[in-house]
Amino acid sequence: MEPRVHDLYPANIAALDRSELEIAVQKRAQTVYLGGGVVLARVLTRYKMLLHTADRGFACHVMMDGFWESWLTQFFARTLKPGMHAFDIGANYGYYSLLFADMVSAAGCVAAVEPNPAAAALLRESVLLNGYSGHTTVIEAALGAVPEGTAKLFVPRGEPKNAFISSGGEDHFDGIVNSVALTSVDALVGRLGLADLIKIDAEGAEVDIVAGMGGLLRTAPPALVLEFNAARCADPAALLRSLLNVYGTVWYVDFQGTAKSVLPEAVLTTKVGEDWLLYFAAPGA
Repeated sequence: MEPRVHDLYPANIAALDRSELEIAVQKRAQTVYLGGGVVLARVLTRYKMLLHTADRGFACHVMMDGFWESWLTQFFARTLKPGMHAFDIGANYGYYSLLFADMVSAAGCVAAVEPNPAAAALLRESVLLNGYSGHTTVIEAALGAVPEGTAKLFVPRGEPKNAFISSGGEDHFDGIVNSVALTSVDALVGRLGLADLIKIDAEGAEVDIVAGMGGLLRTAPPALVLEFNAARCADPAALLRSLLNVYGTVWYVDFQGTAKSVLPEAVLTTKVGEDWLLYFAAPGA
């Protein structure tokens, strides 16, 4: 029997077939325009999320459907448990941060890391609106290889989820450049404590982020979900090898929200230019 749509708690999100989940969530999708280019959206039937109307690449889909990447949503709903500590690196408006905060409960904690000032401002409000501020910390910074510094963040107009650390030469793109704080995962761990799960979606900054979590990987490697694109990485084989030296095996999240084993060679040579959602299980898990 199809569950009542108002009963979609994380356990329901985890248990449903993907198509059933999408239908149930779409039935409850709802938006309210608050003015000033900001919309309040009902997400996954139970979270209240603030979004910018000018965002065409992410917000428009969430406003209409009530979900984003349903397969990855289900994977996290099946993986996170109360009491866990989770880092959402590249949190954007906080879609996964809200899910993480609900899943880990007040017994756990969430670090939502987002360098884009416009997105981070709404993320903070959404965390507060949903009652998760007691166990969710919003860090408005980019992550990299060094514990402290600044960086230039290029934010494409209408596509803030694709913001990336600028090395210059973006004059032919339509967007804005922000000067943002820079820190590392190891520095955050020093402030906030160890992580049980880390999600990294950082549009090409993955190499520096992994370099900045060397201490954590040596002492207490967490479960890691990494958006990986070989075409976006200067040396994708080296990045993958550095993680395999820690974890031994790589998996990917399929469209049914389950982790499937994959050969490293396949990750490097197939779907080049497309994103893999790679999963590295915590050793001993």
